[in-house]
Amino acid sequence: MMDLDVLAFSPHPDDAELGCGGSLILAADSGLKVAIADLSAGEMSSRGTPDQRQSEKEEAADRLGLCTRTLVGLPDGEIGTDPAHRLAIIQLIRETRPRIVLAPYGQDRHPDHVGASKLVKDACFLAGVSKLGTGRPHRPEWVYYYMIHHPFTPSLVVDVSSVWDRKMAAVAAYRSQFQPDGGGFQTAISRPDFLRFIEARAIVFGAMIGVAYGEAFYLPGPVPLGGLPGLTSPAPARGELPSYRTY
Repeated sequence: MMDLDVLAFSPHPDDAELGCGGSLILAADSGLKVAIADLSAGEMSSRGTPDQRQSEKEEAADRLGLCTRTLVGLPDGEIGTDPAHRLAIIQLIRETRPRIVLAPYGQDRHPDHVGASKLVKDACFLAGVSKLGTGRPHRPEWVYYYMIHHPFTPSLVVDVSSVWDRKMAAVAAYRSQFQPDGGGFQTAISRPDFLRFIEARAIVFGAMIGVAYGEAFYLPGPVPLGGLPGLTSPAPARGELPSYRTY
């Protein structure tokens, strides 16, 4: 496998698209090597067949501009319940050697999202311990946590305004999950108001930094900067008002 710049771990196909899809597109557009690792195939989903889910995630990967997408193969509904799950992630980290890892936030309504967050956090550290597992040790430089359901106060917000439509096109690839007529009975996320909520949340995060749409991330520590925020972008023209920000 190739060395990656960004590796996003997604408990189920579609979680990374919802939480950090815009940021993945921006990274891929800049020429970085970006990938998603689906921890499970989403086989316990209330809607959609395995073949549908596979086709949907391939379409979404193309729309995100990923260089690769891999399946770890953990059991849907049981992520993090077996110590062997951690070893599988350690092995993938050593094989792909990402600089930055994106993982779900540690609190969430779905137990798989909670389990995935801890698994990835632990694996990123233990992948650097030479006596554990096989392969050449590697520890990612940074682990950022993205939001799926549970809200948190962001450590940073990425401006995804320029790629918002492309992010939502990647989400829309999951027709079986997010379209009312996708087949099967209705779920909480197949109703139109769920994607409306995703957009509304992105608008709120965007307003925090004065842009149209934003994606929120949590980092357990200070965010490293090369200078004071606001000094690297051009100053407003004389007489021009700055963008609205909630802070």
